[in-house]
Amino acid sequence: MSQITSIILPFFALIGLGWVGGKFRIVSPDGMRGINGFVFYFALPALLFKALATRSPSEIWQPDIILIYGGATLVVYGATRIIAARVFHLDPSSQTLFSFAGTMGNVGFMGLPLIIGLLGPEATVPLIVALAVDLIIMLPLSLLLLEGAKHSKGSNPAGKIIRGTFTNPVVLAISFGVAASLLDLDWPDGIDYLLDLLGQSAGPAALFAIGVALVGRPIAEKRAELATMSMAKLIIHPIAVFIGFWVAGSASVLETTAVLLLAALPTAGNIFVIATTYDRYVVRSSSIVLVTTALGVISFSAFSVYIDTIVGWLGP
Repeated sequence: MSQITSIILPFFALIGLGWVGGKFRIVSPDGMRGINGFVFYFALPALLFKALATRSPSEIWQPDIILIYGGATLVVYGATRIIAARVFHLDPSSQTLFSFAGTMGNVGFMGLPLIIGLLGPEATVPLIVALAVDLIIMLPLSLLLLEGAKHSKGSNPAGKIIRGTFTNPVVLAISFGVAASLLDLDWPDGIDYLLDLLGQSAGPAALFAIGVALVGRPIAEKRAELATMSMAKLIIHPIAVFIGFWVAGSASVLETTAVLLLAALPTAGNIFVIATTYDRYVVRSSSIVLVTTALGVISFSAFSVYIDTIVGWLGP
């Protein structure tokens, strides 16, 4: 429990400091957009690039985890998108962000230190593999759908969608990170330190901007949407991953435990960065991070207490 609170409390504190900055006009709305621009175009790409480039291809390529975690995530992603369209009648961009919120956990800034603290350094590899699924499959898929909605009514939409997706700094960072891993590239210590400086600033900057965005915005509105996204991320997603392991049954106990805990994480803060960049579903995207993190204090704590029992249900 001490490991959980030591990460959750600073997480909330940064959001609270951002709210104070926005409330007292220390940070203006233009300043918030500037912070998000820094995160999206510089800090987050540096974080993603190094996370992948410093891992060997064998660490990234774990077919059993990729199939189980990736398949379950895609199922939940598709189901929530249908709900967003047919139940809440959201536009295509908002549908994508709705599904993103229901499946993309806060792995980089919360999951890695928290779960490794609970399970030990041996859990790093399965966590990196599941993170790679999010970075290489789910995140580019969401960006592709957002670019498709953005250019759907213009001339040459296919060309604009492809160009917009593959020139996106996040997708470029993922692509170059995988390439660097395959080529086993090395770089000077100065560049490594620069990547660390940029990457380490992504989480705090994004969380601070969320707090600024919450000023004057009622979290209570559209509660049904927030409740559905929260249930999808904190309950349905880990259940879907559990079913995947139950059907496949090919991972070790450690791998299963680590990936199940990862699936139970709150929504990642980068959904707010992406929503702000595309100027769609911004209020709900900021709210869902706060709501799932608040609920996650209880749900993730309970899940971690009973995780050995849950994994035991899968058998040897």
